[in-house]
Amino acid sequence: MPTTDSFRRPDLLRLPYDDYRALPAVANSDLSRLRDALNGRYQKSSASLSGALGLGTAFHTALLEPSFYEPGQPGINDSLVWWMVEGVRLNAELQALLETGTPEPSCIFSEPTTNTLCKLRADLVVPATDRGYTIVDFKTTMARDYSHFLAQCSGYDYDRQAAFYTDALRADRFLLVGVQKVEPFSLYTVEVLPAMLEEGRAKYLRLLRLLLPEADVPTYMSDAVREVRDGLVN
Repeated sequence: MPTTDSFRRPDLLRLPYDDYRALPAVANSDLSRLRDALNGRYQKSSASLSGALGLGTAFHTALLEPSFYEPGQPGINDSLVWWMVEGVRLNAELQALLETGTPEPSCIFSEPTTNTLCKLRADLVVPATDRGYTIVDFKTTMARDYSHFLAQCSGYDYDRQAAFYTDALRADRFLLVGVQKVEPFSLYTVEVLPAMLEEGRAKYLRLLRLLLPEADVPTYMSDAVREVRDGLVN
């Protein structure tokens, strides 16, 4: 994480999602592709975003940008989506953050350790709270309880995302909010602590180093590295 006094947070940009995707920089989703390649699960990314709308995408739109929500999409239970949204908004702290924060902001930045051009698109950024600069990320989940969701945070690399975003924006706090997508639609709010950030930081730096020109990349994952690198210049 940068520590110099001259550090300046990157500007928060309000971009359409397609414009964000087109930015020639490494995103957290690119790091997930590299991770999958390391684990022998690499699949080429699709150039198209067409297809059925996912519940997670529908929920995020309804919660963060409700004016853009389109009901009646194939495979989406609109009542379920709005029950989940209501569950979040009934939480006083989260509702206050939603009222004062910036939803779906993007930014582009240079990661200082590897000097890699990166980008992120956060769910919610709240620069001024009584706990400091805060990032909130909402995850739909089938977790049974808080402990189950906390375990998922490491298993699904949410810790990596938290560190990637926190370091880029010099945030004081990162909140992961699990939103149960079955009754009783419980909420599990995890405040990401330094030890968890440290683990996530090690994960993202390991993956970013695979993109360096001098990196010793295993043959079996060279296609994934090449795809990410190509995306930075196309």
